[in-house]
Amino acid sequence: MNIESISSIKEAEEFCKINFTDSSPFLKYNFFKLLEDSNCTNSSSGWIPQHITIKDKGETIGFIPNFKKLNSFGEYIFDQVFEQAYYQIGADYFPKFLSGIPFTPVSRLKFIYSKKTLKIKNVLECLKEFLKTKRISSFHANFISEEISSELEKHDFFRRTGIQYHWENKSFSDFQHFLDSMKSRKKKNIQKERSFLKNKKITFVHQKGNNIKETDIINLYDCYINTIDKKWSRPYLNLDFFKSLVNSSSIDNILLISAFQKKKLLGCSIHFIGDNTLYGRYWGCIENISYLHFELCYYQAIEYAIKNKIQRIEAGAQGEHKISRGYLPCLTFSNHWFNNQKLNEPIKNFLKNENHKVSETLEYLSTFSPFAVDNS
Repeated sequence: MNIESISSIKEAEEFCKINFTDSSPFLKYNFFKLLEDSNCTNSSSGWIPQHITIKDKGETIGFIPNFKKLNSFGEYIFDQVFEQAYYQIGADYFPKFLSGIPFTPVSRLKFIYSKKTLKIKNVLECLKEFLKTKRISSFHANFISEEISSELEKHDFFRRTGIQYHWENKSFSDFQHFLDSMKSRKKKNIQKERSFLKNKKITFVHQKGNNIKETDIINLYDCYINTIDKKWSRPYLNLDFFKSLVNSSSIDNILLISAFQKKKLLGCSIHFIGDNTLYGRYWGCIENISYLHFELCYYQAIEYAIKNKIQRIEAGAQGEHKISRGYLPCLTFSNHWFNNQKLNEPIKNFLKNENHKVSETLEYLSTFSPFAVDNS
């Protein structure tokens, strides 16, 4: 068994089209290719494709999505503390390696994509030797399952936990049924927010798959950029990426929700449909209107999930405000290997303490459940 790296997913097209699948619609060959073709993942963005292939007798038997990172943008697991530790001892933190989905805080079921059952211990030993030859500072596997995280932890890939907020469908028959499961004050607050928009005669249009046209995607991008500019942030995705979605196989898994006042577009949100999960990804607005964000990103998504019997909604990273709207806190997992003997033990101890505090925070946040009967 030996490990190599490739500079484009196109070099493993045949293997990836067969094996590179997961529960989310992002872990697909065409999605990663689209990011490359639109120049969203390149040296300018700091996300340089450096996918890891596992070979046996010249045959590719495994694949790990991976990027050479020149910054920490678009990862959603904030590692500035590691960067600072490296600089304090006079070492460079960049470049580093990161295995994950660019600009997307979505957990995956797999770490290694393979048509064979591979012994993870053997793979990880080879991977560590490979990483040392690459002279990178560290390797990070972001947003992986708890099971995979536990296995990686056995081999000096230190675990780090975080918190996201997810909505669960408790066999709700409609949105009112969902509201009726909530505490009275929380229910009234959601009703107030939705009534505010209804009284302004704001309506919402759902478009899915081929019903989404290029003009709709351009509208979404305009909303997205407008909101990014207001936040003094940076756009990770460009217009070419959004426009190419219309002509890609990914379009089949996309839900676009648009808000209108009469015929005037106010804002949009885009969601990706996975295996029984709806992923809220990007949103933006032309005008700042109270509660519009909650409606486009949360309530409309809940209505769609209930109607289509989707079990779960992941609405992205961060946001304690999601709890009162029915999105409960849950743990996320990542694992980290450091190519620096001087820092290994201090970072291991830091993460042990941090994970304990995250568990305490999760327990505390769970006490704020908006449901009359605990739905966690």
